[in-house]
Amino acid sequence: MHLVVDYGGVVVHHDDPHEQAAQILGVDPETEMRRVALPYFAYQRGFLQSTAEYLDLLETVTGASPAACREYLDERWLDPELPDVHADVLRDLAADHTLLLFGNAVQPWVETVLTDHGVREWFDELVVSSAIQRAKPHPRGYVACLSEADTDRPVAMISDEYDEDLLMAETVGMRSVWVERDGVEPFREPDYRVDGLAGFPAVVAEMTE
Repeated sequence: MHLVVDYGGVVVHHDDPHEQAAQILGVDPETEMRRVALPYFAYQRGFLQSTAEYLDLLETVTGASPAACREYLDERWLDPELPDVHADVLRDLAADHTLLLFGNAVQPWVETVLTDHGVREWFDELVVSSAIQRAKPHPRGYVACLSEADTDRPVAMISDEYDEDLLMAETVGMRSVWVERDGVEPFREPDYRVDGLAGFPAVVAEMTE
């Protein structure tokens, strides 16, 4: 099968940015988070072309020191949680399936995280918004994920965002596997529900029976 795996919220989990922004950058998380988020979204969507540009813009809009901005990048974006069980699942799935990572993120940072955790080799391809210059749910990324798919076999995408991710995936013909979130219900019922990436192999096995 052709399996498309969402990055943030499925493969990795990031800490709440508010505390990090307050402690490292010295900004008020109640009133200034838009300033902190602006450089990231600019890079994530392809408007910035390098980490140096991101750091320069972050320093400009927050007034934080270059050292603090670098520390924030390291803590916020380059050190997310990637549980060992996720690495095991990815390795096992990659043994029998084509595995693609799809994310609204910054490609060189994603490459760094996956390499540091020893899981980069399990992905046949990375489709990341900063590289394709379009964020989900723009169809460009979904078309890229389908470009090498065998049209005679099902394609499935797993994500913790239904309305922003999986609704478009269904539109282009993928089967949707939604990672349930407390207090959140999707716009409509996905094809499958799981409580985390660890539940994905069982769904894949069901689809391939």
